[in-house]
Amino acid sequence: MIIWVNGTYSVGKTTVAKKIAARFGSEAELLESDYYCNETLKKIVEEAESTHSLPYIGGCLPQNNMRFIQEFKELIKEKSKDTNKKLIIDMALTRMECKENLFDCLQKEGKDIVHIILTADKETIKERIKKDTNRMKDIALEWMVDNIEFLDSNYPDAIRINTNKCDIDDIVDEIIEIIQSKRKLSLLM
Repeated sequence: MIIWVNGTYSVGKTTVAKKIAARFGSEAELLESDYYCNETLKKIVEEAESTHSLPYIGGCLPQNNMRFIQEFKELIKEKSKDTNKKLIIDMALTRMECKENLFDCLQKEGKDIVHIILTADKETIKERIKKDTNRMKDIALEWMVDNIEFLDSNYPDAIRINTNKCDIDDIVDEIIEIIQSKRKLSLLM
């Protein structure tokens, strides 16, 4: 089972995904998109250095880098062969290329995906972005409305959980309850 935690910048994807993985313990593996994207970018730079050419990055953010998207898809496919593990992925699926070449492809291959979109009102997201020390704040603020609109219009079947004024543990409890309900339903079929 793949548990995909999606949403805009600063909505809490990584924090929630890490807590879900911790709750499931050895039954789960967390695939942090930012980590794997950074590894892809390092490879691109190393390849360019070895050939003495300028690297073509193709986008520094996971949802914008096609090479990362392809490599990440292959990693997910490989890791999901172990049906005893729950893969928890924290990644914003806010670009059509990313949706079509990663998420839609995995769905077409029949991967069991629980798709969670974390939401919050725009003012809450803006405040979280401003407090975030690890992000490109200007880009996050500039793209926020487009990202929200993309998520709203492209994933009608996703489970949405509002993170405004919610305790992280309550959000994780809700997600785990959804996962367990889905598991019970699949056992009955």
